[in-house]
Amino acid sequence: MSAEENTASSLTVDRAFHSVAGAAVGPGLALPRLHARIHAPGFVDATGAVIRDRLVPGVIGAAAGAAIGRVIGVGTRPAAVAGLVSAIAYTPTGDVRGAHLRPTDIDGAVAGETLRVMEYNVHGGMGGPKAFVATPKTLDHLAEVIGSARPDIVLLQELDHFALRSTFTDTLAQLARRLRPTGAVMTPITEKIYGRREGTGVMTFGDIAITDARGLRIGDAFGDHTGRRFRSIADTWAGVVGPRWNTTWTPFGGTPEYQPRGATDVMVRTPKGNHIRVISGHFSSPRSGVDEQTHQLVPVVATIPTWAGPTILGADFNVRDGSAEFDREHQLFADITLAEATRGAPANSDRVYASGHFRARDPHKITPPHGEAPASDHAPVIVDLELGTA
Repeated sequence: MSAEENTASSLTVDRAFHSVAGAAVGPGLALPRLHARIHAPGFVDATGAVIRDRLVPGVIGAAAGAAIGRVIGVGTRPAAVAGLVSAIAYTPTGDVRGAHLRPTDIDGAVAGETLRVMEYNVHGGMGGPKAFVATPKTLDHLAEVIGSARPDIVLLQELDHFALRSTFTDTLAQLARRLRPTGAVMTPITEKIYGRREGTGVMTFGDIAITDARGLRIGDAFGDHTGRRFRSIADTWAGVVGPRWNTTWTPFGGTPEYQPRGATDVMVRTPKGNHIRVISGHFSSPRSGVDEQTHQLVPVVATIPTWAGPTILGADFNVRDGSAEFDREHQLFADITLAEATRGAPANSDRVYASGHFRARDPHKITPPHGEAPASDHAPVIVDLELGTA
């Protein structure tokens, strides 16, 4: 199967993205058009969106209305109804759709400029390995690690929004409140029926604007239908609880974990007027019964030649240095003339690739000082990219 055929079969484009106040996508150059299907939310995703964006705010609004009605003496029932309706009608979701921007049109020229790029899987803002529950302290620590590196562009993975594991935190919004970026978007990859979503994102600083954004979604290799997702959840929880009861029984015989993946695809404009396509991805580690690289990475890579200008792609590839998958990953990018910009940094599953418009300098991984707890279960990777020097 060719890359173009694989793109058509497994990649969908989601024009909706999650943004935050003060760092919205502005007018400017559009992303290149892709010949891919438009993402259509399934039953689970649609139900979760209603619960997250309407039901929960409605319940909170009703409770607040009832309390206010009791205080001012108008009755709790009518005030609760008023609060419910107001919350449902006026709750901003933070989700917007890409605007109809002017078509991609550049003359190929670039101005000399250096950009510091960070690639970082932030683990929902919960802290280090096996940590759960995002708190103001863990989010402060995470923001401090990002801010102290003074990046221009940050490629993020495992951004949570309304996730039980991270205390229903909106990771993107919490980081934006602390770091005050000029651009910040998230596109969901995984969604749950109770409203949780997890995804990738991009933040920009130093007057770098995001002018267009979309999600590149790759469904699970074993299917996305509701029944498959239910069986996966049941078997996953049986695997967690079973050892406590000295049993390995699973109700559906060990259904593979549900793992849709994808990337956030944005166009940015720098202070010197350069337009750069930036992609932040999250891909699965090798799994039995499926070639994940062909299913997930190849379709995203196939979209890159649709844009001839400067391009940066960073991801948590979940593939370790020296493996056969690592070598194949590099070859896939070499075939479209992108090279690893973080080559030389300590071994990591997080890497950054860049087009020939850039020259990479000082790639390195940030590790916490001795005795300090890590801010995530991944270490961020940094590289300075000099544009216009090739």
